[in-house]
Amino acid sequence: MSNRLIDLLLQLAPRERILLGLLFALVLPLGLVFAVLLPLSEDRRAAQAALTEARALDSWVIARRAELAGLAQPAAQATPAKAIGASAVEQSLITRKLRTRLSSLETRDSGEIALAFDEVAFTDLMRWLDAGDPDWGYSIAELRLRALERPAMVSAQVTLVPAEPG
Repeated sequence: MSNRLIDLLLQLAPRERILLGLLFALVLPLGLVFAVLLPLSEDRRAAQAALTEARALDSWVIARRAELAGLAQPAAQATPAKAIGASAVEQSLITRKLRTRLSSLETRDSGEIALAFDEVAFTDLMRWLDAGDPDWGYSIAELRLRALERPAMVSAQVTLVPAEPG
């Protein structure tokens, strides 16, 4: 095999042999660098960037966990307050300027109150629920939210049941 290669090279002109030598000495190694090594280098940089981002996210989550631990936990009520009734719930909606957003308010024989909002700002609804919940004498039995096309707006159904004593 090597004798045939030597014979083939001897049949070529000196200039052709030099060009073949340059081909094997320069062009093939450059082709290897551009075809294999550079893409590997780019993949490595991308993996390092992803690792850096994952570490930053991990640090952020750990910091939020520390913040959560530092938040005051709500004090447990010894005995729930007496249920305030549908009219007082409606009055709290008026106070929070949410009455116009209420599409239906239904009271049931068991003392439950069912409220429906076709379109309400999520933050306003959550603030209203958070502000009144401990003092109402009701527990939130059901809360259904559905995102709407408009940003930060939801459709909501809330069912309040009288809180169980002690």
